[in-house]
Amino acid sequence: MAEPRIAADALASEDVEMEGADLPPSNSLGNKVSNGDGDVRDQIVNATEHLEQQTNTTQLKSDPDEKHPTPSSPLANADSVKMRPASKKKGTAAKKGPKKSRASKSKAGSKKDASSTGPASSAHDASSDDETDNGPYCICRGPDDHRWMISCDVCEDWFHGECVNLDKDIGEKLVERFVCPNCTDGKRNYTKYKKTCSLTGCKNPARLYTKSSKERSVFCCNDHCDAWWTTMISTLPTKAASEKAIEVLTQEDFVGLLISTAEQGGWKLGDKPFGNMEGLWSNGLPTRSGVLSDEEQAFLKNSAAERLALGNEIVQYKKMMQLIDWANHRRQLAIEAGKFTKESCGYDRRLDTVSVRHQFAEWLETPEGQATFKAGKLDTPLDPDLHGDPATRGMCEKKRCKPHNGWYKLLMSAVRILIKETATAAADKLNAEDVMRQAAEARFERRQLEKNSVEYLDG
Repeated sequence: MAEPRIAADALASEDVEMEGADLPPSNSLGNKVSNGDGDVRDQIVNATEHLEQQTNTTQLKSDPDEKHPTPSSPLANADSVKMRPASKKKGTAAKKGPKKSRASKSKAGSKKDASSTGPASSAHDASSDDETDNGPYCICRGPDDHRWMISCDVCEDWFHGECVNLDKDIGEKLVERFVCPNCTDGKRNYTKYKKTCSLTGCKNPARLYTKSSKERSVFCCNDHCDAWWTTMISTLPTKAASEKAIEVLTQEDFVGLLISTAEQGGWKLGDKPFGNMEGLWSNGLPTRSGVLSDEEQAFLKNSAAERLALGNEIVQYKKMMQLIDWANHRRQLAIEAGKFTKESCGYDRRLDTVSVRHQFAEWLETPEGQATFKAGKLDTPLDPDLHGDPATRGMCEKKRCKPHNGWYKLLMSAVRILIKETATAAADKLNAEDVMRQAAEARFERRQLEKNSVEYLDG
């Protein structure tokens, strides 16, 4: 605010200048005043009071957005300068700071410069350094220094692209889900990228992520699709260059093939050229002679026998699981009858053969094993050397038994693993048989179409 000055015209000797913001509310002006009559002094005093009222009114009508209004004295100005906090230096990170909200995937350009009109605009520009977000963010624990940043979808922290070795264009176009190095575990949490356009050199994402299935394409645009087809067709020879060649697909033939099938919904791949004969196989064996060689027949025979043996193993493993369930049921009956407590072990001695296939198979052939599976439950052991209550005979009666701790869950888990491994081995053998049958069928059909034959002349 400019310093108002009031000239006392009634003074005969000299003019009087007064600083309105520095005058105390008293009759003493603090400046040189010439000796005059009482009217002149009254005019000066009235002018001083009027000036103080204007100054107070101006201070009350100051800009409400201005954080530091203009002080009314040099001393107040000095105090205000001392009380103002020093702006933080750019590029340094504070130890604590508020967490950023994930407003967008890309951090660059997220902050908008607030434009203001009026006297507060200069004060806002001067305090731009105070509005810098000092973090800490990223693996460097630095501030938001206006470099490009990306947010982690797991911990929701922000990271500089330079610190995580990620380019801005790739991060904004190709990153589908970003996971920072601290959260990456290689199994569930890892950075996922979008598929790029199939045109060589294009880094834009393919149109595989649109909502409409009709608009999906392995190219980013139709122009790149046309460019790719042009490049592929140019690799074929022309008719002029292949006049003397036999059975050569030329550019003109290929374009004509595409045009002729456009009206029929486009060009589609047909069935396999060979290996489509119906009724050639019955129960895995050929119905016609000459399909399999002697080695292939021996392989299929041995593989089928091995798969049958694996199937029998799985049947035994399932009987093991039944025996474990029956032993646990017998323990529960002993607890209900008051023979055992919940802390009693209850492990049955007949479970020693579980998970050992050959020993379990031998036990199944014993009278006790046959009687057990015929009755569908585990009764009192037939061994005459065992004594005690029939309800608990052959069972471990210790409380909190360490050797048999958690025997039910452990045995069940071991048997399930054996079943899974055996089923996987059987499936692999079946797949190998299917591959051999397909190869044999394709070979047999090709020989039939070519009508090739070999006649052996003994002579």
